[in-house]
Amino acid sequence: MYLDYEKRLGKIREEMARSDLDVFVGTRTVSLSYVTGAFIPWRSAVVVSKDGFAGLVTMLIDHERLKHESWLSNISPYAPLPGMDLCDLVIHLLRQNGMERARIGVELGHSPRGNTGYLFATEFELLKDALPQATYVNALGVIDRACYVKEPGEIRLMRQAAAMADAAVDCVGKALYAGITETEIAGIGEMELRRLGSEYHWAVTGSSEVASGYRTAYNMNGTTQPTQKIVQRGENIIADFHPLYQLYSSDLAHNFILGKPTEAQRKLADAYLQTAETIVANFRAGNRVGDVHKAVMEKVNALGYAPYTIPSFGHGLGVFGHEWYPAIIDNDEFRDVVLEENAVEVAFLAMSVPGVCGMRLECPVRVTANGGEMLCKTPLGLTVLDL
Repeated sequence: MYLDYEKRLGKIREEMARSDLDVFVGTRTVSLSYVTGAFIPWRSAVVVSKDGFAGLVTMLIDHERLKHESWLSNISPYAPLPGMDLCDLVIHLLRQNGMERARIGVELGHSPRGNTGYLFATEFELLKDALPQATYVNALGVIDRACYVKEPGEIRLMRQAAAMADAAVDCVGKALYAGITETEIAGIGEMELRRLGSEYHWAVTGSSEVASGYRTAYNMNGTTQPTQKIVQRGENIIADFHPLYQLYSSDLAHNFILGKPTEAQRKLADAYLQTAETIVANFRAGNRVGDVHKAVMEKVNALGYAPYTIPSFGHGLGVFGHEWYPAIIDNDEFRDVVLEENAVEVAFLAMSVPGVCGMRLECPVRVTANGGEMLCKTPLGLTVLDL
């Protein structure tokens, strides 16, 4: 498996040039992963200059590991001590590279997701105080655009992660019975992921997600950590797994039901399948995010399920930390983003009717000229298990 990191730095510098940046300081998880090619759990920063420098500042206790696992040669260890903290070393690197009056790109922002890694307000103040003659530019687009379209090697790694997710869902389907708990279901899937080589359960929701019965049917339900609830005959189950393979992610949610569905459940399952197929078909190169959102909303309105559907139908996926750009949401941030061939989006759908059941789709989909190609092979439709 080959990934050309020097070429990747070239893409980053092309995006820096669009904003006339002299240097980029990245703190988000996606930026750390994309630049270094290594797993970085601690607060860290990458520094990339327009004229050739690329380095990482990371926690002292991870320094030796990252010297071995990252392709970068410039790795500086910091410790939470006066004069040796993260910002102290970043400032030192900027001065060392003559950036006192530079245009410095930083990652400012906020997100409904938790640990994304935006530059903290205190860190930003330290930078401005130490380098007051520099100009600071919000440069979120540098990494978002650079890692949006996937290299062939990245697609291969994502296919492997997707196959792991398929295997986990298959194991769960074979193991389900009335009386199993949600935590047992999560454990069965996670064991298969680990057996096949998944290195981390990366979800921002904490880990794997499992829900059954009434826990699937909360209004606008999109997050379900597993509990010790016991699954009953006739209940539906959402199983949602998040493998990570060589720093590349997959995300697969599938729906089961134990026993014969009711008429209301069958009706919901049919509407869910039609909507899911609409999402995948519209992940076509040249479509704008707003076009995709409009097409899916037209479908759920025609089916009568708009009041029961979260009006968000996907999010980006790729290297560890790339779990947002672009989201399939009708807002000013993403509406006019154009889907490009070999971008990968997670098709997302959450339909929940209180008192009936809830269903969730997550599946990585490669954007092509003819519509979406699902990287996972698990069918979109509800799996009915005859007890």
